[in-house]
Amino acid sequence: MYIIIIGGGKVGYYLAKTLAPEHHKLVLVDEDYDLCKKLASELSGSGIDLLYGDGTNTYLMKDAGIEKADMLIAVTGYDQNNLVACQLAKKYFAVPHTIARVNNPKNINVFKRLGVDSVVSSTARIAEIIGKEVDWTDINRVLMEKVGDVRIREVSVAEGSLAEGKNIAEIGLPKGTIIASVIRKNKIIVPNGQTQLLAGDDIIVVANEDGIEHIYDYFSKR
Repeated sequence: MYIIIIGGGKVGYYLAKTLAPEHHKLVLVDEDYDLCKKLASELSGSGIDLLYGDGTNTYLMKDAGIEKADMLIAVTGYDQNNLVACQLAKKYFAVPHTIARVNNPKNINVFKRLGVDSVVSSTARIAEIIGKEVDWTDINRVLMEKVGDVRIREVSVAEGSLAEGKNIAEIGLPKGTIIASVIRKNKIIVPNGQTQLLAGDDIIVVANEDGIEHIYDYFSKR
């Protein structure tokens, strides 16, 4: 199988090392340059390809060979990055199977509703979920990291709301709040600060636990 792993931290590293003996084609992607240099040394001769860059970048994913990938596994420490990486893989490149690690179990249902094939919480056993696709040993021990306080909400932009017609950068969202994805007429948009929000857009908002409830003030009708 051709498998792309997003996230070269402890989870991604040991996951790649576990899968390598099974003779899969493996590509490990991480955006931390220093970490990639370290991994390049540690993984030398393992047959695992290492790619430095953002796993949510379309062009980088083409370089990783995503168009021929059988599976993408996103296991970074950030739920929003894992979600967007899986959305890109599924919606833009038709990757047959996507798996996302969820640091906060409260986000599991959101990930599932947005099309991630398999969602693994930090206390789950990933081998049980993808066992039918990959024959490999139990790696539950690498998925026991601390659950974070990230929250994800799916919110619709209401007509007449503060956000309608504005670019994301103009809205003035609270510090630490990120719009990870915009869904418009069944098309997924990976936004930036200049992305304009329209009434009817469904957006995926990521924020810490303290700030997540305030997002409705921006997107609900005044």
